[in-house]
Amino acid sequence: MPVDRPDPADDPDEPGHSRPPDASQAPDAAAVLPLDQANRIAVHRANQARVEQAYAARNGSAGDDTRGVTADADADRNSRAEALPPLRAAWEQHQDRYPERERATPHTHADGSWSSGETRRLTPEQNAEATKACADIHDEGKRVALPTMRQIEAADPERRLVGLEHMLKGVDRLKEKIADALRARPGLTAWQALSIVPDPVRFTLEYSPDRYADCVLADVEHLKEIGLEELKLKNLWSDKQYKGINSQWRRPETGLRIEVQFHTPASLEAKELTHKAYERIRNPDTSPAERDELEAFQRRVNALLDTPPGTTEIHDFPEN
Repeated sequence: MPVDRPDPADDPDEPGHSRPPDASQAPDAAAVLPLDQANRIAVHRANQARVEQAYAARNGSAGDDTRGVTADADADRNSRAEALPPLRAAWEQHQDRYPERERATPHTHADGSWSSGETRRLTPEQNAEATKACADIHDEGKRVALPTMRQIEAADPERRLVGLEHMLKGVDRLKEKIADALRARPGLTAWQALSIVPDPVRFTLEYSPDRYADCVLADVEHLKEIGLEELKLKNLWSDKQYKGINSQWRRPETGLRIEVQFHTPASLEAKELTHKAYERIRNPDTSPAERDELEAFQRRVNALLDTPPGTTEIHDFPEN
C-alpha cells in the first residue's frame, strides 16, 4: 500500500487509466545496480564527512565547532547533490520503459453537466453546486488561510512557507474528488462530498534540520492557537517510501479543510523527486512489476535523508 501522502500538484502528475507495458519489460536486478552503488557511495561520503568534522570539532576551539557543524551540513548537501543526478537519470529511464499514461480531459458539457473520463460525472445541478463550492474554498484559502500562515511564518525566521503555487487544488481536480465521493456515497451533496477532501487548501513549512523538531512542535501549537481544529498528524520519518510530517486541520467556522506539511529542504526535494512515482503507485492500473520498481526508486531516494534530531518526540494524532 502506498504511504498516505498528499499531492503537491494537480494536473501534470495524475496518471490516467491505460495499461502500462507488461512485466517482461521491467529491468532485471543488474539494471539498477549502478544506482544502488551511487547511493552507497553518497551515504559513505556523508558518513565519512561527519566523522571527520566531529573529530575536528572535538580537537578545535568553539569557533572551530561552529565551522565543523557548518562543514558537516555542507558535506551532507554535497553528498546528496552527487547522488541526485543518477537518481534523476534512473527516473527518466523508467519513464522511457513505462511511458506516461494519458490523463482524462475534464469537460463541461452543453447541458451544464461535467465529466472526466468514463466514470467521473456530475449532473448539471451537482456541477453548479461544485463550481460554487470550489470558488468559495479558493476565496477562503487566499483571503483567510494564507494571511494566517504568513503570520506563523513571520513569527520566527526559522521557518518559511514554500510551494505556494500549489496552495489551491485545481477546480477540475476537486470536481474529480467530488465525483469519486458521490459515486461511493450517492446520497451526498456536492458540498458534503467536498468536505471529505483532505487537502483543497495546502501549505508546506520548511525548517533547517537542527531546528526541525522544535519548530514543528511549536507550529502545531500555533495552528491550534489561531483556532484550527487538528484532525490528523502523521510522522513519517521512519518510513522508507516517504519522509516528512503531514497534518490535516479544519476551520470550525466554515468547515474548510487545510493540509500542512512539515519538511526540511532535503525531505522536500526528495518528495518532489518521487512524486510522480507515488502517483503511479496509487494507480490501480500500474503493473506489479512497475510498482516494485517504483517502490525501490522511492526507497533509494529517501535512503539519502538523515532524520532530524528530536523527531521521535513528535507523535501521531490521533495516536495509534
